[in-house]
Amino acid sequence: MEQHTCKALVLHCIDFRFRKSLAEFLEGKFGDSYDLVSVAGGVKSLVSAIEDNNFILEQIRISNKLHKPEVFILIQHEDCGAYGGSVAFGDFSTEQEAQNQELEKAEAFLKKEFSQPVEKYLAKLSGETIAL
Repeated sequence: MEQHTCKALVLHCIDFRFRKSLAEFLEGKFGDSYDLVSVAGGVKSLVSAIEDNNFILEQIRISNKLHKPEVFILIQHEDCGAYGGSVAFGDFSTEQEAQNQELEKAEAFLKKEFSQPVEKYLAKLSGETIAL
């Protein structure tokens, strides 16, 4: 059987407000060579679930087994309803720090099982995607 490989596995939230800007960002980085896992809350669903019954982790395992992604891309976003929206943080810098902490937890979680490098990003409502 021929092995199909991809450049990346991407995990991000389902929020429609970011679909166009994230698609443009990801296409610019990887063309169409990436697997996409999109779930409400993005990495929140990865780090808050029980490890042995984790749907998101299982999707990542399947991608890894079938497509051997070179890198894992984790994207959180501004004003995520799964975290109570921007109002839950008070200001953008507090929100950015909280999302960065979530991304760090997710990276550590993935590093327990996978060897791929992890890139972490925060998508803003303006359409900008910033590396964290």
